[in-house]
Amino acid sequence: MITPKNKKPLVAIIGRPNVGKSSLFNRVVGERRAIVDSTAGVTRDRFVLPVRVPDYKLGFDIMDTGGIGIVDNHNLEDSVEYQIVTGLAASDVVLFVVDAREGVTLLDEEVAKYLRKSDVPVVMVANKCETRPAQMAVSDFASFGFGDPIPVSAQEGQGFSDLYKRLTEILPEEQLVEDRESINVAILGRRNTGKSSFVNALTGENRVIVSDVAGTTRDAVDISVDYNGSAITLIDTAGVHRKGKVNSSIEYYSLARSDQAIQRSDITLLFVDMSQTVARMDKELARTIKDRYKAIIVVGTKHDLVPDITIDQFRDIIDHKLPHLQGAPIAMMSNVTKKGIDRVMRDILTVYEEGQLQLGTGVLNRAMQSVFENMRIRGRGERPRFYYATQLNTLPPTFLLFVNKNRLFSKELMRALQNEFRRKFKITKVPVRFVLRERKRSAAKKG
Repeated sequence: MITPKNKKPLVAIIGRPNVGKSSLFNRVVGERRAIVDSTAGVTRDRFVLPVRVPDYKLGFDIMDTGGIGIVDNHNLEDSVEYQIVTGLAASDVVLFVVDAREGVTLLDEEVAKYLRKSDVPVVMVANKCETRPAQMAVSDFASFGFGDPIPVSAQEGQGFSDLYKRLTEILPEEQLVEDRESINVAILGRRNTGKSSFVNALTGENRVIVSDVAGTTRDAVDISVDYNGSAITLIDTAGVHRKGKVNSSIEYYSLARSDQAIQRSDITLLFVDMSQTVARMDKELARTIKDRYKAIIVVGTKHDLVPDITIDQFRDIIDHKLPHLQGAPIAMMSNVTKKGIDRVMRDILTVYEEGQLQLGTGVLNRAMQSVFENMRIRGRGERPRFYYATQLNTLPPTFLLFVNKNRLFSKELMRALQNEFRRKFKITKVPVRFVLRERKRSAAKKG
């Protein structure tokens, strides 16, 4: 069963386009997670991340939203506004952000009317107060009826102590509860393969915007759910396309966020549109994921459009078109009928469990010694030698091998070592990674 993960107090950032909402979001979070660009309407989905401010005993989730009143080139303004309305209904506090440099605008007044209709406490934040004229204009926003605005500069990091003090008057003191470890699952694929529809089907709401327009999702959006008692963080990413087609800074940052999502994931879902042939971009994306030693589950989407394809036939297609993914778990699903979604979630838990393999030092070294003895290493001259191994990490299981010379361990030999090791421990669903280190010999032993 899939349920939303228990939430902390939710603080929503709301305002018209280009007042610096995403910059404020990044400053509070403490890292550059939301895309910041001068183009109005960059943020479309609700983007929620956890925040802790120990000095003020604050712990909450903060949400970035699209700009109210935006006119979108792709006619997505209704979807963006829906995300804001839904996020506002779920929030405990609203940060109403305005631009102190530009002063009061008609659209600010419209946003203020909109917020006055809600029962949610509103804290007005006047952003871009780096200059004296901007600071002098802050008092003009008091006419909106939300109290004195808090002057800040998200760019310079100024004024945030006053903001946190105001939040302590509204939010409860942070309750320190030990968080369960969450499984980070990145959802990757070409554009319009159903990634955002999958997230919405899981959460039971329009959590992220779905559109036929390619590239609707721009940020890598984190969504926390609970599946059969396991905490899972789904990372919905922008649809990947060939780098040669990147025609704006927004697309560049979207691809960069997708790349970061792969790196911080435990497991990746590679979405493949079953109604289309496997494309070159599918192959490149699969290779990128594999080269980073990430566990992959291949998910065939839009099965409702091609219902006659069986799982064995789909597996044959993947084995033929993506041979480097042979052995990876494969699932088929339809976001329309919801068929197969539960299978994908079960595969996530199965892969995660296998990836938690931990071996004691004795067991590991005996196993590695056996692997080397069973392998037939051809060639003349100096031979590769293994001395000692220790485990560094899990998911993927990662092992440090002390050897005589790194250069003697070719890619073919490393691949054979990994395959033999996987066979020995019956590892079928996750990659195994070996890190080599040359053992240094003392001067006495060299003599």
